[in-house]
Amino acid sequence: MALHIQTIYLEEKTAFAHNISAWLVSKGFDVIAYDESNEQNEIIDAVVLFHENHNFDKRVAELRDHFDKMQVAMHKIDITGTMNVALSHLSLFFDRTKCKNVLFLGSENLKDHPKLEVFKEKWDF
Repeated sequence: MALHIQTIYLEEKTAFAHNISAWLVSKGFDVIAYDESNEQNEIIDAVVLFHENHNFDKRVAELRDHFDKMQVAMHKIDITGTMNVALSHLSLFFDRTKCKNVLFLGSENLKDHPKLEVFKEKWDF
């Protein structure tokens, strides 16, 4: 499970972050705006990338590449895929990495995706 997660970082001014921020807070997570500072970059120990059929907007792709170069653990969730598989793989990822500070990233086109709502309903952390 994700009980060891202390903080979830979100890019503050994105539609994706706006969609999930209040939900994450309601689930008891500390949510902090990601500001690309060296301090935050050093503390983030995992990145979760939400996408649709492996399509990432430019900003998400840049951040993915940045954290990949830093060898930060990364997990991708295809929001159009089978939700039960996505959720079980996410739980396994969190269990394996024991991450405490996670950056959630998602492209702008996901903000109103119906499966994002399904994800929020079914994610049992």
